[in-house]
Amino acid sequence: MRNTILSSVRQSLCSARFWLGAVFIALVLFLTSMDAVTEAFRAEDPLDYGFHGKFILDALDGDGLTICLPIVCALPYAASFVDDVKTNFLKLYISRTSCRGYILGKAAGCLVSGGAVIVLGLWLAYGVSAILFSPLEGPPDPDAAAPEHAMTLLRGCALIFLSGGFWSLFGMTMSALMTSRYIAYAAPFIFYYVLIILCERYFTELYVIYPKAWLAPGAEWRMGRWGPALVIAELIVLAVLCFGAAVRRRVRSL
Repeated sequence: MRNTILSSVRQSLCSARFWLGAVFIALVLFLTSMDAVTEAFRAEDPLDYGFHGKFILDALDGDGLTICLPIVCALPYAASFVDDVKTNFLKLYISRTSCRGYILGKAAGCLVSGGAVIVLGLWLAYGVSAILFSPLEGPPDPDAAAPEHAMTLLRGCALIFLSGGFWSLFGMTMSALMTSRYIAYAAPFIFYYVLIILCERYFTELYVIYPKAWLAPGAEWRMGRWGPALVIAELIVLAVLCFGAAVRRRVRSL
């Protein structure tokens, strides 16, 4: 089982779609903040020390990541189960491992790749930002505290990882139920925006199911960041159980 899980995770992280997704995330953050980029390069005075980190954090507050997150996180591995079914690889795979090992391997690969593609894209954008803007920044102010933009981004990556992993698992689960690889990409996007519309227009107090609040929890979460983390973790467990049921039903029909 351990080898099955590690093999699935390695397959999901080594795919071209995973790396293209990470690059796409970085591009989105820059493209949605082109005004700030233009102003930075046109400024006659040196930029504030730590501007490169603040630039990424400001980009995260925009709608760029919100728009593409449910799509990009599903690209690396969400359609892998349907691919196994369509190519008749599932029957061969199950004969060499257990059904439980296959389910956990697919779930682990989907969870890790879905979360890691977003996090890798953020840090790729942070690295590019440091290369572009650090030479334009002024010296640090000895009387001011050093900016902790990198640590702020690092603390936020846990929720971003969990959120991306869940939406990837949700796509794979829905595709397993409907046996369609297109559902693997469309279902997370549709359900993501259905929740946003419901929370922003009709149930404004129901922040627990608000996807944007999972990424940047406010004061309404009494447990702080642990609140959305527990909610997403429960949804991940539910998605894995539903996916397992769909896989077992498919295996019995082989």
